[in-house]
Amino acid sequence: MTQRWLLIGFMSLCPVVAEASWREQLLLSPTEPTTNEVQAVTQQDHFTTQPRPDTLTFGRDVIIETSLCAALSAEEVTSPFATKLETLLGEFMEAPLEFSGSERIQLLWEEDRRQDGSRIGPPRLSYAGLPDQAERLEVVWPVAKKGSVMFFKNEILLETLQLPVLGARLTSRFGNRRHPVYGEVRSHDGIDLAAPYGTPVITTAPGRISFIGRQGGYGRVIEVEHAMGAISRYTHLSRFSPQLVVGDLVNAGQVLGEVGTSGVATGPNLHYEVRVDDQPVDPLDQGQRIILGEQLTRLEYQALLNEVRGRFEQAIGMPSVYDLITLNQ
Repeated sequence: MTQRWLLIGFMSLCPVVAEASWREQLLLSPTEPTTNEVQAVTQQDHFTTQPRPDTLTFGRDVIIETSLCAALSAEEVTSPFATKLETLLGEFMEAPLEFSGSERIQLLWEEDRRQDGSRIGPPRLSYAGLPDQAERLEVVWPVAKKGSVMFFKNEILLETLQLPVLGARLTSRFGNRRHPVYGEVRSHDGIDLAAPYGTPVITTAPGRISFIGRQGGYGRVIEVEHAMGAISRYTHLSRFSPQLVVGDLVNAGQVLGEVGTSGVATGPNLHYEVRVDDQPVDPLDQGQRIILGEQLTRLEYQALLNEVRGRFEQAIGMPSVYDLITLNQ
């Protein structure tokens, strides 16, 4: 655990000097053509038509001269990516990641854009690769409705990420228990994960933000809708990620907020639930199968890695269709 947080500390130093070289491309998602239109209601309750937002894919190949944070900052790559990569690599790596200079990081992500180029909601990482390390490191985020974050070393899947707090301690399971505050035996609709105050809380599967706010004893809560009538619920948060609003699409591994003690809590922890048709299910058993899907075979994991690599190569290998000013709006 100490080594994981050492990486975060190392990467957060953010030296001032960094250089990066990159090429990029925006690709319209075939599922969101620009010619499609949707109806919208005006204030006078009359229907008008508005263009459906485009889902665009971005790719960059960035040179790291000093640190990851400095390289991304110098190229104006969206700042939440640095936080997300620090958090996830800190969980997966056994030792701090070091850079000797002139190494690369390859990034692929998606954004929803209006016709004027303005962004709707936060960007969603699909792939991050460090090809110049002694052992090639790659992280893949699922873009389908199900799936967990995958970590590859030299093309071999080492681990998948299935819990919303990295390095947390499971303190209470799903089912009946004696309530730590009220004393009597009550049904516990989720699991409790103890972690230091301010630890990032990440979504466990792709979905759409359906609620942000307070809910009684849960305190500060974020809910994410998934397929099959399922939601994941994250409670007792100390704060929400400021860029998130209801309706935003999120990928697995996206930071939702931070561990806290809001609501009825005996210490900093995340109470995490999975509900199907508003009925609680065990997040470590049935709930995990519902929102993450069945475990893939090794060949299927390899196929996902090859597919996302192909999309990255396509993204950086073609001329851009948007102005660079639009990219950084």
